[in-house]
Amino acid sequence: MLVDATNNTPTTLTKQDVNLFEVFAADSDAFHRTLFTYVDTDERAWAGQAHVRKYDLTDEDLRTNLCRIPDDDAFPKMTQDITLLPQHYEASKLFLKRPQIHCLLEEFGGSIVPQMLLEEAQILEFLACHPHQNIVPYHGCVVRRGHITGIALTRYQKILDHRFYDNASDLDLHRFERQCRDAVNHIHSLGLAHNDLNPSNIALDSNDDPIIIDWGSCKEFGEPLLSAGTPGWIEDDFDVSKKEYDLFALDKIMAWMRAEKAVSSN
Repeated sequence: MLVDATNNTPTTLTKQDVNLFEVFAADSDAFHRTLFTYVDTDERAWAGQAHVRKYDLTDEDLRTNLCRIPDDDAFPKMTQDITLLPQHYEASKLFLKRPQIHCLLEEFGGSIVPQMLLEEAQILEFLACHPHQNIVPYHGCVVRRGHITGIALTRYQKILDHRFYDNASDLDLHRFERQCRDAVNHIHSLGLAHNDLNPSNIALDSNDDPIIIDWGSCKEFGEPLLSAGTPGWIEDDFDVSKKEYDLFALDKIMAWMRAEKAVSSN
């Protein structure tokens, strides 16, 4: 078992406080279970599961099934190359990226959860030394008990995936594409590929300019990948970092945006 149930579960938790993930059977798409995760005010990780749909979960289900995850299972150890986030930061302006704690309850992938967060933090440290206006700003990491518990990034209010829910007639696609390609060319010049470009991994600032986020699959060219690509935005499955995957994804994103804008303009 990866969980440690000896700690007292938070007693005031509600569904608004946790992250929810539904799991479906791979062969039939039948619902299997709902996973839920939580990081408390002491930066401790919790996880649980229940065999009910997420909209049927009660607050009591959460409190009954949540268990504490030991730090070593959920979080990577702090290393000297990591920037510490100042203790007194403006929480409303930052997004804290957490490890994929729900994978600790899955049948695969749990052992690499801390490694993935550490590798993303190290990539962001490198990119912070080679900044670009269309790459999400990195502010350092939250560290507790000798472990990295979160990566602090500038928070944005919109992501591209949701942009076309509103009127997009004034969205400048030529400007958007130019800035996106410039950012991608920038990381390629550094010998890196993002490997997971899709509309959910591009935020938008107040001017509708693209900000590339989610660097968990970013690696040097030719390096093996722990995770890569999002179905629907890749040509084929892949497990090695290549810039060609970014270029294919960007072409597909732009084609999708042109189609979405045409629909919203009618």
